[in-house]
Amino acid sequence: MWFARLKSGLWSVVVGAATLLFLFEEWLWDTLRDLMMALGQLPGIRAVEAWIGGLPPAGAAFFFVLPTSLALPVKLVALHQIAHGHILRGTLVIIAAKLMATALFARLYVLTQPALMRVPWFVALRALVLRWRDWAYAQIESHPLWRRIRAAVQQWRAAHAGGWGRRRRALQRWWRMRHRRIRPPPSSSGSGG
Repeated sequence: MWFARLKSGLWSVVVGAATLLFLFEEWLWDTLRDLMMALGQLPGIRAVEAWIGGLPPAGAAFFFVLPTSLALPVKLVALHQIAHGHILRGTLVIIAAKLMATALFARLYVLTQPALMRVPWFVALRALVLRWRDWAYAQIESHPLWRRIRAAVQQWRAAHAGGWGRRRRALQRWWRMRHRRIRPPPSSSGSGG
């Protein structure tokens, strides 16, 4: 009897932590994806993205693993900082590297997925990862605590809906206005110096 209560209590802790982690991951992924899409509207970045999107599977695979490869040396430097007593600085560098790598990965995944879906091992690996993710979500979502936390988060989102969207639209308007080509005033040929 006590073992069942302990098991139930531990499972509730796991579900609560997993719920918060999943919700944070979902928010982070969506936010970073939107941010990278907004950055992708810049002319130089748009051209690079178009080039990456047109790569064959081998080139797409290179860019698919690039964020992880770039983040690893930064994380090693951060661990060196932590080992030498700079715990806060090292931790902040690890968090920043993780955020940047996730943002870059989210955008590159969107750009490279069409090419990578022509590679059989990638399709099989992706299917395996998605099946595992769906199984893990099903285990967590069946718990009443998940439903309560999820409902509370959705109510909070509904109450604060549009905040980021309004800011993003305002930023986009500002960017367009700032970068509009200003036409020089018509020259007045009839006026003398």
